[in-house]
Parts: sequence; structure tokens; C-alpha cells
Amino acid sequence: MRRGLFFVILIVLLLSLVACNGEDSKNVKANTISSATLTEREEALLSGPTDQSFVFDFNAGDQYKEISVWVEKYESGKLVGKLNRMSTEIKNTGMMVFSTAKVSEENNQSRFSISIHNDDATSTAWSPETMKDDNFSTVSGSNTLDNISIKDKDIVLASIAYSSSEEGPNGLTNDFYEDIDSHMNELKNYDVVYLLRCTFK
Repeated sequence: MRRGLFFVILIVLLLSLVACNGEDSKNVKANTISSATLTEREEALLSGPTDQSFVFDFNAGDQYKEISVWVEKYESGKLVGKLNRMSTEIKNTGMMVFSTAKVSEENNQSRFSISIHNDDATSTAWSPETMKDDNFSTVSGSNTLDNISIKDKDIVLASIAYSSSEEGPNGLTNDFYEDIDSHMNELKNYDVVYLLRCTFK
């Protein structure tokens, strides 16, 4: 029942965002993806049923016909798994939403969801994930570059990091998002990191 209710809320949110942001995604430069600019109302709609959310507009132009999206999980800098891997056909402009929501306080279970809206259709993938307990510090962030080229392979769009350090996490640097291969050592500063990644084909 809770799973069905979550998806109903998620679809309503997506339809609301698409109705408001349809023109925004069309204004994104061809062959790029960018963080969406949300209104206060849209942010309020997302904050209700989700703990964290990231919204991106993309313009695949005529060249790209498919998008693959997934979440990578790292522990102490080492890749330990991939969640929510999803591929879907796309046409021109669209929107992607990545969100997390706690579904069980007792065992610290959360749900990771990725939705892609394009050409009046929505594709969604989700998976349960047991999060670090509440005494871990959390920091999240997203790629702040405007008009990220989708010609790049395996783009990093967003991150959620957990740390048991008393100093607390600072978040991944902009350099990490621009050149992940040269900055993978940043992940060693955290107990657990989730990275949202995508590639266009």
C-alpha cells in the first residue's frame, strides 16, 4: 500500500513539474543537461514526500535517442554496487528527477527513485536501500555547471555522502564533477557516497 501511494505521489509531482517546467527544458541548449531552476512552489511539492531531490532538464537534440541512468554506491572510496539502472528511449527535450524518501524509521530503509519524463511518457526505477544510521553526517550536492555536454560519457549529476567524522563532510568539489577520474580520491573522505550518473546514446 505504501509503495503504491509513493508512486502516485511521485507521478503527481512529476506531472506538476512537467507542466511548469516544459518550456524550461525546451530552452536548454541542444546536446546538454542542466540542473532545473525550480519555483518555491515546485520545491515545496518535492519536499513533502521526499528527503532529497534533484531535478535536471535535458535537450538531446536529434542525435541522441536513449538515456541510461544509474546510482553508484561507494564505501570508503570503493565501488560496491549499482542501483536503479534504467535505460529509456528519448526524443529531444525532457526532465529527470532523482529522489530519496525514508520508508521505514525502524530499520532506516529509504527508497531511491529515478524518473525520466520525455515525449509525454514517464519511466521510473526505484530500489530500497538501508541508509547509515542517524549519527552520520550527510551532505548532498549536484553538478552546478550549466549546459553540461551530453557528449561526455558517464556524467556525474548529483551526490549524497555520509561521514562518521566529527568534523562532518564538506561535500564533493566542483572539480570532482568536472573530472571524476582525476578526483576519485575525494570519495575516500566519506563512509558512503551515492553518485547519480547518466549517459546518452
